[in-house]
Amino acid sequence: MIGFAVSCIPESPLLLARLRAAVGPRGSVRPFPDGTAALLPIVRGEIDATVVAVEGANSDVALRTIRQLRAAIPAHAIIAWCELRTSPSRFLLDLAQAGVTELVLRDVEDVQHVLARVLASATQRSTARQIDERLRDLIAEPIKPLFRFALEHAHEALGVDEVSATFGITRRTLSNRMVEHRLPRPRMFLTWCRLLVAAALLDERGRSLDSVAGQLDFPSGHGLGMVFHRYLGTGINALRGQQVSGAVERAFRAALDQAAVGSLPLESSAD
Repeated sequence: MIGFAVSCIPESPLLLARLRAAVGPRGSVRPFPDGTAALLPIVRGEIDATVVAVEGANSDVALRTIRQLRAAIPAHAIIAWCELRTSPSRFLLDLAQAGVTELVLRDVEDVQHVLARVLASATQRSTARQIDERLRDLIAEPIKPLFRFALEHAHEALGVDEVSATFGITRRTLSNRMVEHRLPRPRMFLTWCRLLVAAALLDERGRSLDSVAGQLDFPSGHGLGMVFHRYLGTGINALRGQQVSGAVERAFRAALDQAAVGSLPLESSAD
């Protein structure tokens, strides 16, 4: 996990060891005694995700820490590492209400590759939440659930049939609704959502085109670069000379404007 920085609260030796194994030698883990100590580095953008250890006697403290971080940085990825055998029975609900992004059960699913996947997923979901909050006012109200879904599933090459079935409608109905609300056709809209997330990830320090392509299930960095060029008319090197997310969001807004006046090109089967 190149350049990935994780904070660990509190300074649990066991959790620190497992996090260091998960992020590998090219990532970093920073222990903090509590949420207050971690807050400034997180606000500065020095931390990609925070893992809070939740174990029996410290459960109430951990909940307060999660609430504190969520209130201060709404889009930050917060992972709860839990020992449920010594926690109250309703604790899963408490964690969800506190605002955790992901949950990892201690000694059940926190092996190295699972924890690495959860860390990456948590960051991606937080990125999707930020994009949704920033751009959702551009999307017609009935389509907002689809927008959020597509952003949160940007790591999957979703097909139009699959998305239609998820929302309990036919492919034709979905297409008609996009036209009705003056939005790009479904396949194009889904690809824009993946590019929005990819652009935000590329703006993070240490991210390569290949690493982002791998996280978002594109066949290769070259393949992802080709999709950027097809949708923005600009090569990835030129985009990385500026803020990639800003360029993609401007292009997305322009695509919505084009759809509103019915001037979008036909969708390519390769999109």
